[in-house]
Amino acid sequence: MQQSKYRSSGELKTRALSVMAGRYGGAVMMTLSYFIWIYLISYAGSILSSVILKIPYFSSVTSDPAAGIIFSVISALITMFLGVIAEMFTCGICLYYLNISTGRDAQTADIFRGFRENPSEVFKVAAFILSPSLILSIPENIVSELYMQTSDPKWLYLSLAFFGLAALGTLYVHLTYGIAFFVMLDFPSYTAGRVIRIARQKMTGNRMRLFILDLLFIPMIILGVLSFGIGLVWVYPVINESRTLFFLNLMNPDA
Repeated sequence: MQQSKYRSSGELKTRALSVMAGRYGGAVMMTLSYFIWIYLISYAGSILSSVILKIPYFSSVTSDPAAGIIFSVISALITMFLGVIAEMFTCGICLYYLNISTGRDAQTADIFRGFRENPSEVFKVAAFILSPSLILSIPENIVSELYMQTSDPKWLYLSLAFFGLAALGTLYVHLTYGIAFFVMLDFPSYTAGRVIRIARQKMTGNRMRLFILDLLFIPMIILGVLSFGIGLVWVYPVINESRTLFFLNLMNPDA
């Protein structure tokens, strides 16, 4: 297939705005539902950390370096697990926008798709997508704890280095495997490994197109943030729809 057959990033954004016209009501509800679930998952993580702090050994985390480091590792593991659970909702969001894009019935309940069908495979894909931050979160938490205890700037610099590596790794995974959940929805019987391989193959030569598409939404995201985040519930639907159209165009450039 020739690269010229693919729609440009600008065309995908314009088409996404057109497709979403008149459909923002349900899409906003979907976005709010997602935000609520993410908040509840984060709150659950905070509760678990508070419970752990009540264990006698961890009552001295502020004065005992070893206890502080162990608590940081445990907190990182909890955050990692809950982060993967949160990422599983992305599968449902992909289904919702695929349904909109293909003229099928899209419902807010689509958000639970990743927990209803092949949840173990969805979990694996979610963990893979989050792998850069998951892998680096434990050493980052440890050096952050060491900085809090010693105020030695070398630990701060090392923590920032881990953060930067995680950010770069996350960007690479997004641009290389960002369509993985769409592929899984297209081929529900495939294993997580096969889905990941197909996503990588399809994105070869197309990473820059997705990167440019993401860049086009920066002004809208900034405006959404400046509205105290309220505008983001309208921005995210357009972003999600544009990424859905990107996937559909990638799979069938002539459509």
